[in-house]
Order: sequence, then C-alpha cells, then structure tokens
Amino acid sequence: MFEVSYYLCAMLRRFATYYKRILALALPVVLAQAGQLTTQFADTAMVGNYGGEDPIPLAAVSLGGSLFLLIYLASLGLALSITPLVGEQYAKGDRREVGRLFENSVLYCAIIGVVATAVAIALRPFIAVLGDWMSAPGQNIELVAEMALPYYDMLVWSIIPLMLFLAVKQFLEGIGNTKTAMWITLGGNMLNILLNYIFIFGKWGAEPMGAEGAGLATLISRVMQTIAIIVYYFSSHRLRIYRAFFERDAVTRSYIRSLFKVGYPISFQMVLESAAFILTSILALSFGEIAAGAMQVTFSIANTAWMITVALGSASTIVVSHLYGLGHRSELRDTVAATYHLGLAWGTFMAIVFVLFREPLAALFTDNSEVIAITAQLMLLIAIYQFSDAIQGLSISMLRGLQDVKVIMPIVLISYLVLNIPIGCWLAYGLDMGCHGLVIGLIVGLTSAAVMTFLRLRRKIR
Repeated sequence: MFEVSYYLCAMLRRFATYYKRILALALPVVLAQAGQLTTQFADTAMVGNYGGEDPIPLAAVSLGGSLFLLIYLASLGLALSITPLVGEQYAKGDRREVGRLFENSVLYCAIIGVVATAVAIALRPFIAVLGDWMSAPGQNIELVAEMALPYYDMLVWSIIPLMLFLAVKQFLEGIGNTKTAMWITLGGNMLNILLNYIFIFGKWGAEPMGAEGAGLATLISRVMQTIAIIVYYFSSHRLRIYRAFFERDAVTRSYIRSLFKVGYPISFQMVLESAAFILTSILALSFGEIAAGAMQVTFSIANTAWMITVALGSASTIVVSHLYGLGHRSELRDTVAATYHLGLAWGTFMAIVFVLFREPLAALFTDNSEVIAITAQLMLLIAIYQFSDAIQGLSISMLRGLQDVKVIMPIVLISYLVLNIPIGCWLAYGLDMGCHGLVIGLIVGLTSAAVMTFLRLRRKIR
C-alpha cells in the first residue's frame, strides 16, 4: 500500500503541470458539454414524462434522433479539422494564415450544412419505411415512426445554423479560446430547456406538442446560439486582427481541400462509431418499444461519462496541435500520458456510479417499471466499456492533433463493421440475448478500437 501511494504521489508531481494545462482548456468544454448533456437529459426526461406509462413518445425521440445524429456527426467530423489546422498555424504565430483558414472554414462549413440538409431531407422517408419494416403484431412501431417524423424535421432545419456555429467554435478552440463557446452553449441549452417546457407540455398558451415540441425548442436554441457567436466574433477587439485578413482572393480550393483532407477520416470514424450505437438503438425496436425506450435511456445516461472524454479529447487536440506546430516533440509523451491518466480516472469513477445508482438514474427518465428494469441491467454492461471508450476516444483526439487521421479509417472498419455489429447481432438474435447482446457487441468493438488506436499513437510518439 505504501509503495502504491508513493508511486501515485510521484506521478502526480511529475505530471502536475500537464494535468493543469489540459484541465484549464478542458474545463470550459466540460461545462459546455455538461450543458449539452443537461439538454439531452431534459429532452429525453421531459418527453418520457410527457408520455407517462406510454413508452411510444420516448421511442419516437429515439428513432428520429438516431437517424439525425448520424448525419450530424458526419458533418461535425468534417468541421473538427478546423481546430488542429488553426492550432498549428496559431502556435507558429502566423496570424494571416489563421485568418485565411477561418475565412475558408466558414465557406467550408456552409457547404457541409447545405449538403447535410439535402441528405437529411432525402433520408426522411426512411423513418416511415423503418417503422413498417420493424413492426410486429402487438407492437406500435408504426405509431412510433409517425410521431418521430415531425421531431426529425425540426432537427433537420437546425443543421445549417449549427454548422455556422461550429465554424466559429472550432476556430476559437484552435486559438485556445474555449470559454466563449462554453457560455454561448450554456445559454442556448438553458433556452432549450425552457422552450421544451413550453412546447412539449403546452405551457403559457402554447399547444402541447410532445416530441415535436422538443425538436422545435432545439431549432430555436441553435439559431440563437449561432447569432450570438457571430455577434461575438465581429465585436471582439482581440479577433480584429483575423478579420483584417479577410480577403476575396484568400478563398481558394487548396484551403478547402486541406480542411477536407483532415476532416473526412475524422468524419468517417465518428459516423461508423456512432452508427454502431445508432444501429443498436434501432435494432432494439425489434424487441418492442419497451426495449427501445430502455436503450434510449441507457445511452442518454452513458453520455454523462462521454462528455468528459470529449472535453479532455478536445483539450488534448489543442495542446498536441500547438506542440506539433512549435516542434516541441519532447513534451508530447508526457502530454499523452497525462491525458490517459485523467481519462481513465474519470472512466473508473463513472463505472462505479453507473453500477451503484443504475435504478435511480433510470427512474429520472420514465415511470414505466419495465423500462427501468431493463435500463438497470444495461447499465451494468455500459459500466464495463467506460475504460476502452475513454482510451479510444482520447487516442483519436490526440492523433487528430498530430494530423495523423488516415489510419483511423481501417481501425474503425475492423472494430465496428467486422467485430462489433456482427458479434452484437449474433448474440442478440442467434443466442437470444436481446438488447443485452447488442450492447456486448459494443463492448467488443470499443475495446478493439482502444487497443489499435493506443498502439498507433504510441508508435507515432516514439
């Protein structure tokens, strides 16, 4: 015991500077993610309580939100290329290049927003088709799909303002400013919760809209967030130097290609990983609306752990991209180690929370005893993958900072297409393990991704 304590104290002394640097950047992102998580909790919990004993509204949010999430994450992955590219040039002190990168980033994200909106509209009939395909005697899957459509439509129209918001947000993170997006995001999330209350339940003279009301609240709050961050950019004295480099001739295909070159492997990884979770949620519909509702609640709770991993990953991307731009290779090893320490510590904490408080957490979302019981069982499985989820998420974030992203594509192909989905389906349907088997498939996929991304990062650092 004494030797363990001595080792921990020595490790804390050695990495204290790196912990502080990472946490200083991560804390605003954590708060923004916490606000976003609060909104997700509010959406799911308020719609679940609106339905009461009826699980259909909760399942409708799960279906509509799952399809939209796949499109959104593909767009987000493309936008995440802005941060490491801006961060590298910012560390070198090339303000003109940073300004030109941002100018092209706005156009880049606007194009992504238009294309993503068109794709989302084209995929809209898939919800109804999916409802017909998954329906079975005694189930109300058709009604779930019918209720999911208006919720989905509201989310679709929020894509373009959301992408413009991300263009400014990722640029600000690239220059080390994570606080502005935090405050704007928190404000938008508070607005979203208030509007949820009004539109879902029909308060203050509004008609009760249920799941559609949650989508309308999201649309309005995202538009307001975009307006707020644009106003900040054009009114900030500190950012005036970057506005000075906005020139018509600065918009070129080479910048767009550079952004896309780094962004598309990130997008591919996020889509494939998320597709595994989304497909798990959709396949849960085949076991009835009770199982689908339980899966939605389980993943909503699991996001509490993931939000910190995302924040630490965002901070590590910024730090690593700056060190990469400065050429300080010797500091990368300790930065990587410190990031892993923080991620694994958080994963351990959340795994314990998920095991001890699984039933009270599930009861926050619904009154349905069957949904609560299945959710509590699934939470035990979710606790297992906290460690591998943290390692793969942080490894990918740091590889992103090094702009070593192409290797991510074969890793996620093996992890999710070759291992996760087939194993999950075999356990769920072949061995009759139901939605529990689907989650075990996720554990296998995340673990394989964690091992391979860790080995790649270690090789890159060496």
